[in-house]
Amino acid sequence: MNHNHNDIDENLLLQYLLGNADDISRKTVEAWLEADRGNRKHLDQLEALWLESGRLDPPPLPVDMPAAWERLSTRIDTHEADHSAPKMKSAGIRYLNYAMSAAALILLVFGIYFIVKMLTVKPTEIRLAATESIVHQALPDGSRVTLNKKSSLTYPEHFNGNVRSVKLSGEAFFEVSHDPSKPFVVDAGMAKVKVLGTMFNVSAFPNKDIEVIVTRGRVLFFTIDPPTSDTLSIILEAGMLGFLKQGSLKPEIVSSTAPGKLFWVNHTFDFNRTPLSEVFQLVKQYYGVNISVSNPDILNFRLSATFTDDPINRMMNVIAESFGLKLSVKDNNYYFSGNGCSKEVQ
Repeated sequence: MNHNHNDIDENLLLQYLLGNADDISRKTVEAWLEADRGNRKHLDQLEALWLESGRLDPPPLPVDMPAAWERLSTRIDTHEADHSAPKMKSAGIRYLNYAMSAAALILLVFGIYFIVKMLTVKPTEIRLAATESIVHQALPDGSRVTLNKKSSLTYPEHFNGNVRSVKLSGEAFFEVSHDPSKPFVVDAGMAKVKVLGTMFNVSAFPNKDIEVIVTRGRVLFFTIDPPTSDTLSIILEAGMLGFLKQGSLKPEIVSSTAPGKLFWVNHTFDFNRTPLSEVFQLVKQYYGVNISVSNPDILNFRLSATFTDDPINRMMNVIAESFGLKLSVKDNNYYFSGNGCSKEVQ
């Protein structure tokens, strides 16, 4: 008889692996495991995934050392009671058999114990931190990460298992090497990003909304509700922005990204019918200059243009010439005057 792996609650399986299941729940899981060989394989796969993601913490040990000793002692006592009457074998031979059985069981118990310890020891973790400057780093799988200021990334020395998992606090741009057999997962606190291989940016500063911008390929942006283990997810494609508001478990999508969101990593402004009020605000933020206008209507003019690694003077002159404005410059102060034209510049 075939059984569907989905006919049992995964949260029940998690509690079973953690040793928190009551007698009824434990018997339910054990009956499910006995029903089909595929169920045991499914549980093993879930256990590996949960160990990698940290949900199964502490990792379960299949051997309980004190219990194993207790079972051994009880087995020997029972054996002695059953053979208390005179037998053909001598007492020395009988106790030698007991000793050999006990030694074999002890070796088995210790062997399994150390194997489990070796399998559950977490690999050496590396913490990459960027304080006052941007940091570029290659990851163990050949992927590359650009870490923004005041950000940190934690990752293993080697990506073992079925998932390449890293933990981010702050902002980072990822260029992930393609590997369908090992998804790349960014743990961003309340949300996670899962990819096979692509380019994307994650902003996950403490006490702020989480944002994900995809520049190539597609990503899965998801959250997990701890009490129910329910998953809420969205798929983001190139040019899309996804965000998760503080206190929410539902990711949302914005069809286009703000023109300066990735300026920190690619030094590019990509304006698309952007009001000059927003253009000037971004320029002031990233270039540290002051910009003012003689006529407030100038701020409503809309600009469509792309600037990459352009000097501030060139950008300001292009804007002035595009709208027929006069530009005055003194130190770091830029002043636009005139009536200009309100047409959109392509």
